[in-house]
Amino acid sequence: MARKGLIRIAGFVVLLFSLAGCLEISTIVSVKPDGTGTVSEQMLMSKSSFGEMFLTDGEKKGQSGQLPGKEAFEKKSLGMGEGVHFVSVRPIVTKTQAGYEAIYSFRDINLLQVNSAPDNGVSADSTSGGEQSLKKKKEYVRFFLKEGSPSRLVIVGDQAKKASLSGSPDAVKPHQNAQQVKMAIRIMREFLKGMRVFMAVDVNGSILSTNATYRKENRVTLMDVNFDKLLANPRQFASFAALGSDPSFGEMQKILKKIPGIKLEMQKEVAVTFQ
Repeated sequence: MARKGLIRIAGFVVLLFSLAGCLEISTIVSVKPDGTGTVSEQMLMSKSSFGEMFLTDGEKKGQSGQLPGKEAFEKKSLGMGEGVHFVSVRPIVTKTQAGYEAIYSFRDINLLQVNSAPDNGVSADSTSGGEQSLKKKKEYVRFFLKEGSPSRLVIVGDQAKKASLSGSPDAVKPHQNAQQVKMAIRIMREFLKGMRVFMAVDVNGSILSTNATYRKENRVTLMDVNFDKLLANPRQFASFAALGSDPSFGEMQKILKKIPGIKLEMQKEVAVTFQ
């Protein structure tokens, strides 16, 4: 992946506390040697947050929220590239969490674009159409596949100019005094508790070679951030938070090597040869 693209992914990690706590987001791209495949998007959150987030018009706070309709997911697929279609959605309920898994299909991974800074799902009362979604400034992971025997897949980060983050909450600023830093970290710890973000690519076949840092069997992990593990190390978490929303590659590389529980691909490009 290109360094700037990965830094933007890392910047998203720093800014995740703008979302609800106890949120788990998982994005898995599954691709066949011919370039077709699926995207699985799973989102889980606390039952109380789920109920409030997915209330439809006319429902009152405190009522059980419902999954958005098929139309909302179809609209979202329009921003994922040409030839991407919504397939299905299923609810997920555990003892403490609620959410869904949505499946999208694509006919050519070369046309697929996956948001590297995924939003907090599809709201039940969403009125944002496909055209509006396409106009939003997003950071994408893109794919380039050369079919063959074997096939070769290259994964890169979006090279578009980074959008302004002036409207987003900032992480702990290095110029703040010790008391301010301590207070900000305490707030962030409460907000980030139970949060996890995961993104991976599964190939349908056997991986013959790859330069990916995190590979297990036929899966390449691009990002796996478990904030409970990160929060367990106050000193490293403080260093991570102090990077702010626009860290340099050198800063990110230095800090991430010392933080358990974080996997973040740092290659300029991730190449996967498989069949």
